[in-house]
Amino acid sequence: MFYKRLLVLGLFLGTYIGVWAQNNPDKTYDTAIHTILIHPLNQPLAVPAIELNATHPLQISFDDFKASYQDYYYSIELMNADWTTTNMNAFDYVQGFNQIKINDFSVSSIAFQHYFHYQFNFPNTHLKPTRSGNYILKVYKNGNSNELVFTKRFYVMEHLIGIAASVKEPFDGNISKTHQKIVVQLDVKQIPSLQSDQLQLLVVQNYRYNDGIKFTTPNFIRGNILEYSQEDQLVFPSGKECRWLNLQSMQLVSDRISKFQKIGNDNYVFLKPDGSRAEMAYSTFNDLNGNYLISNTDALQSETQNDYAHVSFTYIPKDHIPLVGQKLYLQGALTNNELNEHAEMVFDPKTGVYQKTLVLKQGYYSYNYITRDTHDPNTLDDFTETEGNHWETENDYTIFVYYRLPGGQHDSLLGFTTINSKQSW
Repeated sequence: MFYKRLLVLGLFLGTYIGVWAQNNPDKTYDTAIHTILIHPLNQPLAVPAIELNATHPLQISFDDFKASYQDYYYSIELMNADWTTTNMNAFDYVQGFNQIKINDFSVSSIAFQHYFHYQFNFPNTHLKPTRSGNYILKVYKNGNSNELVFTKRFYVMEHLIGIAASVKEPFDGNISKTHQKIVVQLDVKQIPSLQSDQLQLLVVQNYRYNDGIKFTTPNFIRGNILEYSQEDQLVFPSGKECRWLNLQSMQLVSDRISKFQKIGNDNYVFLKPDGSRAEMAYSTFNDLNGNYLISNTDALQSETQNDYAHVSFTYIPKDHIPLVGQKLYLQGALTNNELNEHAEMVFDPKTGVYQKTLVLKQGYYSYNYITRDTHDPNTLDDFTETEGNHWETENDYTIFVYYRLPGGQHDSLLGFTTINSKQSW
């Protein structure tokens, strides 16, 4: 009887918001800017998150094809959990001066593509955040915040809410071998007089922030433990291990490369055509879960000696017929994990294939192809047509816990962790 009452309570409390449609804070406004990176120092694949008052900084870098010194500045802005503005004064969340000139740069060498490489660490003695939450880093020219060059997200976290999470096989036999279920338990004993309706849980698969799943209240409450485990809600398609591109050398034709071509000072790389992997058997191998690493096997210094190339991707649909009612996207950090015109593959009726060309810096890239219905988008179908779904796939899941304190003006980030599906087994 107690179990039945608990189950009823859980079903009553559980409030599911679904895919969290958010404002996207990652924007590039200057077409000369490339390879914008923001990550914890010496952790290039990690989420751009730091602890409040921590000494371990973020490293921010970018390349400028204008190849001449530009008068760049940066500032930060505190945002809400859904990346809407807080309307708070910067003095309420900043220690220091919220307009810092970027003085550290170096000039490319060896590379045919000339560029200036800018790099700095944050926080620093000039500027520190004083509150946890979502932040936007803004880089702009000439000390004028209206001359934006790019904006990039980062997170400042506190560990006031403990997180225990695991990846499970769904009970539903229809998806048990194709999807992964996330179970999350939050320990909120450090939050006095918790108001659960002010708490938000966001779970993100492989850094696809805009497709995260959000809950506003738990399914079960057991004392100080809040549990999120609804069977048909906190579920993600598993996909397959990512495809890869080894662009660390401009001399070696690696496994995925068909040919190199040089036109003037520009490098062109043509990849072997891709096709659907939906009917292929699952095989495990190490991948970067949609991320990339800037590296170079031809030189000693990656930041300024790596060259750039125009990289052409090709996807062959079944029978060379375009997908009906669907758009095809190249998905991963190489397209900023966005589903927009920059990531959309374009069908060529003459050749019967989809194509996309990106300008990429030398490195090792991982990516997938996904589809979206033009009339009824459903993230649970993303990989069905192009990659297939296998429960065994290794995926990263990042968990954010936001809380609006009583009388607060913004959403604090009081819990944060990243788990891996393999480590949960």
